[in-house]
Amino acid sequence: MAQPQSPEDIIQILQSIELRSKQKAAGLSQFDELGKSWTAIGFRISSFHFVIPLDDSREVFPMPDQVTAVPKAKPWIYGIVNLRGELLPVLDLKHYLLDIPTKVSKKSRVLVINDKDINSGLLVDEVFGLKHFQREPDAIDQHAHKELLPYLTGSVFQQEQHWDVFSFDKLISDQRFINAAA
Repeated sequence: MAQPQSPEDIIQILQSIELRSKQKAAGLSQFDELGKSWTAIGFRISSFHFVIPLDDSREVFPMPDQVTAVPKAKPWIYGIVNLRGELLPVLDLKHYLLDIPTKVSKKSRVLVINDKDINSGLLVDEVFGLKHFQREPDAIDQHAHKELLPYLTGSVFQQEQHWDVFSFDKLISDQRFINAAA
C-alpha cells in the first residue's frame, strides 16, 4: 500500500476502513444490540490508548514539515500550520497532559477538533484508525493517570486492548487549555 500523500488520502483510507468494518458488522448475530454500537477514532499518546467519538474530530492528518512557532505561548503550543490555506494552531496533547514533549515521527498525527468555536489540532503519537464498539463505554477507569482523569468519560475493552474515552469537550472547556499565553 502506498503512503498517504495528503489529508484527503488519509480520509479516504479511514472511510474505506469504516466501510469494510460495517460490512463485517452486518454478519453479527441477531443478539448483538446494534442500537448501542458506536464508532471512534483510536489514538495513542505515550503508553496510553484513547478513543474519541468519530464526530469529535473533523480530520486527521500527518504533521506537516512546515510549522511556525508561536512566541510567548505555553510550551505545549506546538505551532501554527497551514492546512489547505487555513491557519491551524497545533497543540501537543502529550506535553499538555503529561508534561512530556512529543517527538514527532512518521506515525505522529494531528487530530482536528470538531468544534464551531475552537479551531485547533492536537498532536498525538499515533492514530489507529476507526474502532467500532458494540456497547456503551464502562465507567471511567479510576486507575488512569491522575492528569488524565478530568478529560475522560469512560473506558472500553476490545480485543484485549483497554481504551480510555477522551473528551474534547472537557479539554476545550478547561481554562488552562483556553489560556495558552505564557
